[in-house]
Amino acid sequence: MGRVWRTWTVLLFFAVGTSLITPLIPLYQDALGFNDTVVTLFLGMYVLTLVPSMLTLGQFSDQVGRKPVLLAAISVLAVAQIIILSEPGLVGLLLARAMQGAATGAFFGTCTAFLVDASPPDKRRFSSALASISVRLGLGLGPGICGVLIQYAPDPFQLPFAAHLVLLAIAACIVLWLPETVLQRNRRPIRLRLEVPAAERSVFWRVLVPSGMIFSLFDGVSLSLVPVFMVRVLHVQNYALVGAAGFLVLVTGALSQSLVPNMRARRAILLGLGVACVAFVGVVVAAPLESTALLLASVAVTGAACGLVFKGGIDLCTEIAPPEDRGKLLSAYYVACYLGGFSVPLIIVGVIADMIGLTWALAILSMAAALAALWVGLVGIRALRGLQRVEIVAP
Repeated sequence: MGRVWRTWTVLLFFAVGTSLITPLIPLYQDALGFNDTVVTLFLGMYVLTLVPSMLTLGQFSDQVGRKPVLLAAISVLAVAQIIILSEPGLVGLLLARAMQGAATGAFFGTCTAFLVDASPPDKRRFSSALASISVRLGLGLGPGICGVLIQYAPDPFQLPFAAHLVLLAIAACIVLWLPETVLQRNRRPIRLRLEVPAAERSVFWRVLVPSGMIFSLFDGVSLSLVPVFMVRVLHVQNYALVGAAGFLVLVTGALSQSLVPNMRARRAILLGLGVACVAFVGVVVAAPLESTALLLASVAVTGAACGLVFKGGIDLCTEIAPPEDRGKLLSAYYVACYLGGFSVPLIIVGVIADMIGLTWALAILSMAAALAALWVGLVGIRALRGLQRVEIVAP
């Protein structure tokens, strides 16, 4: 299991740097004068390159091995951090976010598969849970650390990214040291599409995709518009608290998964969706009550619930995928999550915010997410029941 923990360290170190920019967004908005729609582009540009990267390089790692893809992703992320360090203006920042997205797309699905590949067969469920926990933990630590540095450290626009370059160097050394896990490589052509084993496609499209999109949209809003909401609507001046929103929504998701490691996938998905939709209402109510404490508590509970949904999704992918397809299926699931949280739905929320106000936009988001979650619970979940019946009668 030593290899598993070293791989976990690589995943954690990488994930920290992809969300460092979150608490800086209100400051960039104030300095550069862009609107809420542009705020959502900090995640939109990220996804623009993340999705094709995940769809192709998840498959590519099944062919050439995990290590070359991981090292390339670490290198691209390092270049993006260097660009941000140079304080390049809006175009440069969005370019760096696009590079971060390409690197993340190559990395997360591949590293999750690398982690599961390195595990003994009886530990693979534990390793898949460990992967989902470390992704959220690393992504959450990014804005938490950056928010504290903005408030209390010199050079807050540069110090977080310089420190992360050191972590990336350590991660690269660990990857070089670890043995390759893909020993029998397939030679199938790489296609830019979601590929799911035929027998399980109904589960993927009716359960994994919509549930992943819902929880990730809550994450996306918490990492982009909620910091702006805190500064503009709640008049929060302490940027450690602004960073805490991104920290809480992701880290509590990691903690919730670790507290219930044996919760079955179906229960995790349904319970997580229900709690998240109820808890996020507190974010909206925080505006008329002018309560930062209520907002942060609501974000924390929402994040914990989203972590359960993510755990259920990762567990289902691990159960569904044959070994030779594990990398691309996990990448496909990450694509579904990111498309829901960081692309068109999030940009629509930003446009609505510019039209009728940020508080009303978040209220509409809350209602729409609740309706979608209700559909998953009443209709989509039937596909999972069908899969379970097949597994019971299979010889």
